[in-house]
Amino acid sequence: MRKTTMLRARVRLCLKAILLLAAGLKPAAATPQCPPPNELLAKAKVVVEARVKSLSIGESGLLPADSNVPTRMIRVDLEIVRVIKGKYPGKEATVYGAPFPPGPIMELSKMALIAGLGDGDTFEWELSRIELGPGLEFYSMNNCSYYKFRDDLFSR
Repeated sequence: MRKTTMLRARVRLCLKAILLLAAGLKPAAATPQCPPPNELLAKAKVVVEARVKSLSIGESGLLPADSNVPTRMIRVDLEIVRVIKGKYPGKEATVYGAPFPPGPIMELSKMALIAGLGDGDTFEWELSRIELGPGLEFYSMNNCSYYKFRDDLFSR
């Protein structure tokens, strides 16, 4: 009985945290600019070379009281090729975000399309942790994280 109560409390905490995250990510007319990439890299704790295993955009399942709160979320599953800065023991990571700035959704979409097609399907990505509560964290793409994609892939 006690284990079920603890599980329910943890699930409620998770849902509240995700709702607060989504509510705080409303698009703004004047979204502040992120610092330059060299400053972001200097501040980053963990940077990896990765490839996109999968990318999905869909409804989060949240039921916000405010109808202006976006409920669509992005999920990106990454395959870690190597650690560039800091320490990361895993070979995979999952990153979550909202489908508006400052997340690089167009770049991630293109990388998902070329994944597995040979050399050049990797990019640099900061694994930026957001803590929701004690022992509950996730990697976010919407907080001015460092990333670097192939230049030639995105020229017009």
